[in-house]
Amino acid sequence: MDKHYWKNAYKDSWEASASKEKYVKEIIEKQTGLEVLEIGLGAGSSEFIEGNAKDNELEKGDADLYVKDKDCFIEVTGPNIKMDFDRPLWIRPDKLRNAYRKLRDGKGKLHVIIHVLNEKNDEITIRVIVLDNLFFDHLITKKSFNLVKPKIRGREETYYEIPPKHETIISLEDFLTKLRNL
Repeated sequence: MDKHYWKNAYKDSWEASASKEKYVKEIIEKQTGLEVLEIGLGAGSSEFIEGNAKDNELEKGDADLYVKDKDCFIEVTGPNIKMDFDRPLWIRPDKLRNAYRKLRDGKGKLHVIIHVLNEKNDEITIRVIVLDNLFFDHLITKKSFNLVKPKIRGREETYYEIPPKHETIISLEDFLTKLRNL
């Protein structure tokens, strides 16, 4: 497969993605006083980066942000269209595999996915999925999350579908408290 297949598919949304990453970074820094680093391939940027993750000495599915002083990895995601809060959250399998592998290998005290949602009423809602033993028990053992394969921009994609009120989802405020207390 072409190394730039998915980049080309999503190039029109890079600016929106970078904006979400910067927004989350600013909130965390402002609310906690902690420095947040942009570590993922293209995190915080809408510039084209040649090659895939491996070519750039990264791993597929690496998180976007990292809070060094707290050893916390943060993936920022969310649809680039307005949606209702009660819709399931879709998470790419490679993002979950990456976090699981890092947890298993003792890398990172906290792994989260921050889901930024622009609701139809123009409110911004931020939810945080904590990727811990409870989450991976639901994913691997209990098989609580369906694998869905929607067609987006004419391409079939694969995601795990997380119910919007799942027990592993916490508020932004609860996440910030958890982060401060690490």
